[in-house]
Amino acid sequence: MKGIQFDYSGANVLVTGGSNGIGLACAKAYQAAGASVAITGRKANAGEYEHDMGGLDYHQVDVAVRDELLALAKKFNALDILVNNAGGSQPDEWGHDGFDQSLDVNLKSAFHLSTACKPLLEASEFEGGASVIGIASMTSYFGFSWTPGYGPAKAGLVGMIKTLGQSWGESGIRANAVAAGLTRTNLTSGVIDAMPELAEESFARQGIKRLGVPEDIAAAVLFLTSPAASWITGQTLPVDGGFTSGM
Repeated sequence: MKGIQFDYSGANVLVTGGSNGIGLACAKAYQAAGASVAITGRKANAGEYEHDMGGLDYHQVDVAVRDELLALAKKFNALDILVNNAGGSQPDEWGHDGFDQSLDVNLKSAFHLSTACKPLLEASEFEGGASVIGIASMTSYFGFSWTPGYGPAKAGLVGMIKTLGQSWGESGIRANAVAAGLTRTNLTSGVIDAMPELAEESFARQGIKRLGVPEDIAAAVLFLTSPAASWITGQTLPVDGGFTSGM
């Protein structure tokens, strides 16, 4: 990772949605820092993806299905860091089914998997404490007509992180989130390229006039779970080029 080095030797990490985009960047960064990393994705096996995921422990999981999340937690004997990254906007979120699906994928999944993994995290001896991470969004703070389900779900995630931070500290578990700005990933590239005005509108508010890349978010995630952040919990860090500070 450019500019800084982390040592996660011996750490056990689980990244949901780690097969692409921000999740894959997080998984690769932890792997490069010496951690044992498990990831989830929706395809049957890691070989169905175009990019190399060598050395990553792959599990097929639909995060919208509670039973699959509970079963996933039971597959591990040890866990130090849980990154609840899987998510995304859903088709027709103004419809009842689309709205419910977005809450399932973006908010409920993080609660169900975090609580299922709590005993593993409590047993962690990782320096600075075990960690739960959420990947939030600018729509955690601002209304956006395209995402009536995704935005409230991400706002709920920020609230849940506060609650976990307050409630689980005595168990040796920290909880934080990263609120990602407009970041080019496999999920966003099509919209960004088709509607360049979205980026221009974002740049107008940003101090740093560029799109984010997944590695920008991964760097913040690794910091928040590191011993250097051992007195940080219940917080959400915007990584957005200054979007949330713009007028």
